[in-house]
Amino acid sequence: MVFKFTKDLSLEQIDNKRVIKKETTFKNKVVFVNGFSASGKTMLAPIISSMQNVESIIFPYEIEWISSFLYSSNIDKNSYQEFLKQYVDHTTYNQMMSRNSNFRPSDISSVLQSRKKVDYLKRLFQKGDNLIPSKIKLQKPIINFTSSHLIFFINEISEAFSERLLFIETFRDPLYMFKQIKILYNDVYIKNPEKIFTFQSIQNNKKSFFFDFFSKDDVFNEIDKINLNEFVVCYLERIFNFYFNLNFEEINAHSGKIIFMPFEKFVINPNIWIDEILKTLKIKKTISLTKELRKQKVPRKYIHQGYSRSVYKRYGNQSVNKKFNSSEDADKEYKSNILLEFRDEKDKKLFNRLEKISNEYRNWIKKFDDKISYG
Repeated sequence: MVFKFTKDLSLEQIDNKRVIKKETTFKNKVVFVNGFSASGKTMLAPIISSMQNVESIIFPYEIEWISSFLYSSNIDKNSYQEFLKQYVDHTTYNQMMSRNSNFRPSDISSVLQSRKKVDYLKRLFQKGDNLIPSKIKLQKPIINFTSSHLIFFINEISEAFSERLLFIETFRDPLYMFKQIKILYNDVYIKNPEKIFTFQSIQNNKKSFFFDFFSKDDVFNEIDKINLNEFVVCYLERIFNFYFNLNFEEINAHSGKIIFMPFEKFVINPNIWIDEILKTLKIKKTISLTKELRKQKVPRKYIHQGYSRSVYKRYGNQSVNKKFNSSEDADKEYKSNILLEFRDEKDKKLFNRLEKISNEYRNWIKKFDDKISYG
């Protein structure tokens, strides 16, 4: 029950006359680096943060949470969009004072990992509060969100931010996503369920991801009966079935920009994407960006030659610094390592299903040779 301040009018009497909303917003740009787990976000996000005027990485869990409620129709679109605008402005305001900034050195989102760490340290001791709005209007800081599962809300997000928005959707060969997702699901969803900081769909004590809210009952009924390999392969099949059937003509950028970025194409030949991002954000290429690209080993000869992070090794990528004679040799060895996860005859059939999605993906991303963006 909600206790009302007054009961002068009923909801029917004020309907279409009053709304709860943010009156005005800042005009600074907002970047979303979005995708499913293991799609290359933690490679791209630091590159974006190294760009001129772009803030350090922020993981906007609050946006992901409220998006789950919009997905299940528990809130309306207008409420969702007003929340987004309020959240982004408040985040910008706090970021400009280093309030709520992450100073934990080992975290990917730490400002100490940023090439602008000195600026964040200075902000701690500078005047804030009422001086910040004018500072934001003058400096136009660019917010850099690293998010998951927001592709479902791309039209609503672009309508909320319009010309402020740059939404980058990352995706990657499912064969290369398999091991990380398997380890992540086992370490968090099975062993540490309290650490699941995303909402789930629950049905008769059976659970799945929030985006399965409208899935058939079979998804929930089967989820407890399958082994971990089968779970991950089924999950990847559903993800990429969504991508392969996505109607790009129904995507509306609303004066913003939406970019689609296959990991494999970006790390080999990044310039087409980098140029589009710089153009959209109306900034220039800097030495800081060049250094971060070099740190992330972009461009690279083979997709495996990435920046070595302990977190990548923890999630199964052991070939990051290995030498190969060709991309075919590197690909063959990686497939052999993944095949070790599929030991019995039933698992071999699962691997064939995983390989089938991988082959479909490699054909599907050819469409991004010419058109990489909307808006």
